[in-house]
Amino acid sequence: MSNSSLNATKHGCCAVDAHLLPGESEKDLKNIERIWNEAYQPKNDYQKKLVAELVTADWLLQRATRNYLQIESRLNEKSANPLDWTEPEQRTLGRFLRYKTAHANTVARCRKALDDDRKAKLSEKSAAEKSALTQERIKVAQKKGSPIVDWQQHLRNMRAEAVARGFVSADEPNPFDKK
Repeated sequence: MSNSSLNATKHGCCAVDAHLLPGESEKDLKNIERIWNEAYQPKNDYQKKLVAELVTADWLLQRATRNYLQIESRLNEKSANPLDWTEPEQRTLGRFLRYKTAHANTVARCRKALDDDRKAKLSEKSAAEKSALTQERIKVAQKKGSPIVDWQQHLRNMRAEAVARGFVSADEPNPFDKK
């Protein structure tokens, strides 16, 4: 393998996947994967893909954080005052901070996508349950021979009952009547 083919893995902050660099532990990567899989428990291919992207993003974020801290530590050893650092040193530190920020943003985007998917699934499930309950109520009403009442008729029935019990005067205008 030529040296130029390793340019993208010199520090790994520009990597697009979670390949291990020298000094990195496969056990640590598997641990991150386990943590995120336990946290989100993906149930379909889409969620599994998002969790895999989240694992990669988190791995790269940790790598970028380590690199940033190493560079900052070296610069602090040279001079504790950041104002004494040369412009190229400050640019290098800034570049690694951008890598770290970009990976943190990717982690946040993956988590948001997973959370949004989870909410959408819950919303779909809730709507399906409400629909099934409504259908069940209609079936029960039909078996009893009760008329199926829409919400406007239901409001009129409630008003009539309130008038009959004396809670409301029959002369008062009905706020539910169409104008």
